[in-house]
Amino acid sequence: MQKFVLFALPICLAVGTPAFASSYSGTPFHGSPAPVPGTIQAEDFDTGGEGVAYHDNGPNNVGGAYRSGGVDIEASPSGGYDVGWTSPGEWLNYTVDVAAAGTYTVQLRVASPGGGAIRVGFNNASSVWQPLDIPNSGGWQSWTTVSFTATLGAGVQQLTLLCDRGGYNIDAITISASDPSQSSAPVVAAPSAPAAPSPAPVASNGGGGTLLPVVEWNIQITDSETHARQVMDMLVGIGPRPEVIVIEEAYLPNYGIYLDELQRQTGQTWYGASASHCAAGDWNGSSCNTTWYQGVAIFSTHAITGTSTQLFPYSDCWTSARAGLRAQIDVNGIPVQVFATHLQTGGCTNDAQARYNSMRDLKWWASQYSSPQLVAGDFNADPDQIDTPSGMSPNFVDSWWSVGVGPRFTGLLPNAGMKLDYWFSDTSGRAQPSTSIVNMGAGSLSDHYPLEATFVIQ
Repeated sequence: MQKFVLFALPICLAVGTPAFASSYSGTPFHGSPAPVPGTIQAEDFDTGGEGVAYHDNGPNNVGGAYRSGGVDIEASPSGGYDVGWTSPGEWLNYTVDVAAAGTYTVQLRVASPGGGAIRVGFNNASSVWQPLDIPNSGGWQSWTTVSFTATLGAGVQQLTLLCDRGGYNIDAITISASDPSQSSAPVVAAPSAPAAPSPAPVASNGGGGTLLPVVEWNIQITDSETHARQVMDMLVGIGPRPEVIVIEEAYLPNYGIYLDELQRQTGQTWYGASASHCAAGDWNGSSCNTTWYQGVAIFSTHAITGTSTQLFPYSDCWTSARAGLRAQIDVNGIPVQVFATHLQTGGCTNDAQARYNSMRDLKWWASQYSSPQLVAGDFNADPDQIDTPSGMSPNFVDSWWSVGVGPRFTGLLPNAGMKLDYWFSDTSGRAQPSTSIVNMGAGSLSDHYPLEATFVIQ
């Protein structure tokens, strides 16, 4: 992971007043600085440990959720996570990248049954320290917003939250340009309780490149033809209509039904490819002994001009090897590599290590092909595993963290509290994410929500 060397590391003294060290050795939680304007989840503070990325007055994560270390994180009943059990002198650091110098509105989503106080700092390029009172919102999960305006310098810098008086929870920090004309990046809304689904925003390509709307969905396997047709109807009914569809838990005997329904509903020609996992105990060291009924599939309105598969032979409760699938599609004469996979889960083995091994192999496999590249799938873990150097970075960028809007959690229904599904683009810059949104209208068809995205292909 790249190290970002910053200045003005706050060191908590006994009275909770920051002092400053000469350099900063923490690193962004998602591998690259959080964009400003944008929203930063409170639990996504930098990596680096106690005394570098954070200071906490206790040694353990009292809430026991999301990530290890001393910072107290809990699962929020409305979805997602929040940082709680705050006490004076504790602090959190976040590496951010301010797109342009100017005046910004900084909003903190907080909850408290008795009130508290916090200071918000932007160090290095900005030199801002702003005290804020946190009101009594009526409860630990009764959320309200406190805000202030600040003049920020451009570039990579450190955002710090310093607790002056504890007794509150914090969910997210949203930073928006007070003058929208100075913004060069989209503002990501803070997560909230699930609401009625709304159409995905229509992307603009700004006059260059080709827009490619896509969707990924773990459709929850069943052998029902009715289910196969319903999930395809759901996917082509969203807007903008996807031109690439990736599904996991595909029931491969229904592959022809998936294609037939896409063509019946749209009147378009669809192309497809599929790959099956190895059933438990069926990996023979080089291949599957038999073709299993479950796997992944890619469908496209753009012609598929090449395919390949790769097996990741790291077993879990259900499989002895997980499948990776590649389809090269022709987007206005540009060959685009689309990869799909569904990684390990179940708890029978060390699933995290199996996923790390699979992502290592996937990155090597993808390196054998041309750019631009997209990767989609159910990775069966939150970003603290997936968006790391042991996961998909630095080769690939998670589209949701770049341009995502709304709640990010895709599973498991009915109480979605994890981000399990992903769309990535490679770092060539030739597939730029433009939109990314979780479609919360799946109903009872699956235990996952679909993940939509739009990329600008160049």
